[in-house]
Parts: sequence; structure tokens; C-alpha cells
Amino acid sequence: MDRVLRTFMELAAIASETYHEGELASYVMRAARDAGFDPYMDNAGKAIGGEAGNLYISLPARGVDAPPVVFCAHMDTVSPGKGVEPVLKDDRVISSGKTVLGADCKAGVAAIVELMLLSAEGDLRHGPLEMLLTVAEEKQLQGVHRLERERLKARHAFVLDGEGGVGAIINASPTQDNLEFVFHGKAAHAGVEPEKGKNAIFGAAWAISLMRLGRIDSETTANIGIIRGGRAVNIVPDHVVVEGEVRSHDPRKLDEQRKSMVRAALEAEGAVGVGVEVKVERAYDGYRIDNADPLVLLAKEAGKAMGMKMELKSSGGASDANFLNAEGIKALVLSIGAREPHTTHEYLEARDLTRLVRLCAEIAASAGRLRMAK
Repeated sequence: MDRVLRTFMELAAIASETYHEGELASYVMRAARDAGFDPYMDNAGKAIGGEAGNLYISLPARGVDAPPVVFCAHMDTVSPGKGVEPVLKDDRVISSGKTVLGADCKAGVAAIVELMLLSAEGDLRHGPLEMLLTVAEEKQLQGVHRLERERLKARHAFVLDGEGGVGAIINASPTQDNLEFVFHGKAAHAGVEPEKGKNAIFGAAWAISLMRLGRIDSETTANIGIIRGGRAVNIVPDHVVVEGEVRSHDPRKLDEQRKSMVRAALEAEGAVGVGVEVKVERAYDGYRIDNADPLVLLAKEAGKAMGMKMELKSSGGASDANFLNAEGIKALVLSIGAREPHTTHEYLEARDLTRLVRLCAEIAASAGRLRMAK
């Protein structure tokens, strides 16, 4: 526990907001080389304007005949993530309260570093392991989208990126579509001749008022998150951009909700007289892995070997697992102990770090079960 906790504290203190993962990547590469492994960094960073690319570290089998398995975590954090001061208080790691802690996802990164060290020291039995550490996950999976797929031989992966105490398996995630509505009006002096103008903000407000937003049902959510427009209070605005999203575990419901939001935007044309341009873009595809799948059973049996009951969950968000599944690498997300992530109240129970390492070690040692997989 002392070593992985120390590693986490060191990682947490390194600023690595999205696009600025360079120092953290250097830490991981140095740890890999010190353990006798040969890390490789791809060009994802250059493609997205970041400091570092995705990291790939291969660990040869040690005493276990099994198919290769990927352990994955992302290196970036959300903001505010500069000047993090991790503090251990009553077996809980917290930040100073001015920043996020970065347990999302540095608890996963710390576990991967510890697994490398255990393997190098001969204290971990495992089949071939492929460690994947990605960049820009917090910005709609930009790093993993530039994955050098041919570098990964494994067909199965565990993504160490789930919220909450160790013991949860996330086997389902929704598909997300992003929507952009551009409303075109006509500028005019708001005090002298407002009747000559067409108010794009009014058109946007009209459209939004017709949209169903928030929790649509148990599988579907929708949101309008950004509105940009207007130049001055005395000018009738002629240009407004509205951005939103829709997510669902059900493709039919996703389609229905997206179309209803587009219809609402287009109704503003006739009702208010503004023009509307609509752009829809698939952010990521969802996945659902059957409860009886060998990958799920492997994780559950690993938890059982530790005396821990594993809980299956669906997620409302996305992770690198979404892209890996779309690329033919069957991936589950494991919870890593991060609590209240993306807030300045984020914290991590220290014992969850050791539980996470033990769980991954059990999975690695038992990965021969995956020969049952189709």
C-alpha cells in the first residue's frame, strides 16, 4: 500500500490538464524504463495540439498461459488541475480544496505503474499484458481516437476509469450525438429601429423552450450546454450558436430525441423568422457487454477471490472503453475509488488503491479464462 499510495501522491501533484500531459507521460515512461520495459509514445499529441501522445507498454508473460489483456487509463484531468496539493487525512487522499484531486484517472495510472513494478520484481503472475495510457480523454476521447490500433494484440481490455469504490464493473455505456444550431437573424439598432431586425437570441430561446431536456427516461438524457451570441445590448443580435447533446443506451430513443430537438430548432424559422443551420455529429458509440460474457465473469471471479462482490452497472458517460469496443477490443470499465470526480471535493480512499491493484493482479493471473471467449 505504501508504494502505490506514494506513486499516486506523486502523480496527483503533477499538473496534467487535457493537452498538457507531457510531464505525467514522462513520469510513466521513466517508471517503465526503470522497470525494464520499453514504452512507446504515438503522435496523438501532435494531431490534437497537445504535449504528449498515447503510451503503449508491453509486459511479457510471467508464468501464465493466457491471451493478452489491455489495462488502460487516461493521463489527463479536468480543470482546475494546476497546483494540486494532495493530502492524506484519515486514510483518505484529498486536495487542498482549490483544485480537483485527479484521482480520475490517476488512481488508474498509479495502479498500472504498480503492476509494472510487481511484474518486474517477479511478484505478479500474468499472461501478456499491454498497458495503454491515453491523452485527452476528458475532451471527448480525442487521444484514443488516434490510437495506433495495430500496436495492440489483445482482444480484451479493462479500463481503469470508473467512479466510486473499487468493486463496480461498468458493462454498458450510451451512444452520444452532439448538436450545433446556428441561428441567423438580422442586425438593427435596438433603440432606434428594432422592428427592422430579427432577433437570433429570441429564435434560439424559442427553439430551446420547445425541447425536452434533462432526464428523458431511464436510458436517455439531453442537454443544451453552450449559447454564444450577441455583440451589444443596443444591437438586435443576428447570430447565435447553441450547442447540446443527446445520449441513450437505446439507438431508437437516441434517434427520436435527436430528431425532436432538430424539429424544435427548425420551428423557430417559421415562428420567429430566423434562419437555422443544424449540425449533428456522433461523439462516440455506446456498448453493452452481456452479464454472462467471459470478460465479465473474469472480473467477477477476480473480485470473489479477494472476498469482494462485484456489482454490474450501466454508465451515463463515456470512457476510452467506448472507442475500444468500437474497434473490436471488448472492454469493461472498473471503478477505481475516485469519489466526486470533476469537483474540488474529489477524494480517494487510500485502501481502494491497494484493492484496485489486487483486483487487476487477480485478473491478470486468471486471464486464461478468456480462452472461453469467442
